[in-house]
Amino acid sequence: MFPSQNTIAPKRHKALDQLGTSLGVTFGRMSLLNEALTHSSYASEASVTDNERLEFFGDALLKFVVSEYLLERFPEYDEGQLTEIRAVLVSDKVLAQLADTVNLSKYILLGKQAQMRPSIMAAALEAVFAAIYIDLGTITLQNVIVRMFGSQATNIDRDELKNNFKAYLQEATQAQSNGLPEYKLLTVEGPSHKPLFEVTVSVGGTVVGRGYGASKKAAEQEAAKEALTNLGLARASSNTSS
Repeated sequence: MFPSQNTIAPKRHKALDQLGTSLGVTFGRMSLLNEALTHSSYASEASVTDNERLEFFGDALLKFVVSEYLLERFPEYDEGQLTEIRAVLVSDKVLAQLADTVNLSKYILLGKQAQMRPSIMAAALEAVFAAIYIDLGTITLQNVIVRMFGSQATNIDRDELKNNFKAYLQEATQAQSNGLPEYKLLTVEGPSHKPLFEVTVSVGGTVVGRGYGASKKAAEQEAAKEALTNLGLARASSNTSS
């Protein structure tokens, strides 16, 4: 499964061993970790295997482990709340932040013309999760993910979900007798395992907000947040959430 074709020089092997230490794991198949950190721009130049297949698999593993963790962490939350937390946790923004904690960009192989971006760091971290699973198994991967994401889940629960912009917008428009906000899904872009949803929200037939997110619900929250600002209701929503 996912055979690696990359040859590792001693200096590179030592560097990857340091990364393993930062992650709290000891790799047996270092070539697999090296593949996970090989961007397509480098792979095309060096004629080696890139990390895209591992990233695809790691994305699925991450969502599975995070979903199981959230079920146990927040037993009182419904599907919608769990989905919102997971969407933020597995977003490129959070993944890139976590990648920074282990200095992952230092180990990613890029082509000569490529520049490091948060999305590249996020994809590489997902590929690393796949490498951990394949090499070291489910329990090791679960331990790594929970250790990395645990505090993030707490922060997101406290800071993100408490800002229920859809609820605030509905309360405000009903109070002003403007009817219920109407949400419309415009586009879904990106690969099937990592879609980007675009949503608009209308009040009284007029589009007042637009949002993007890793899930439809997350995009709706962003659209509602923008609508509150555009309608001059952002201050009220902030007061409500405090």
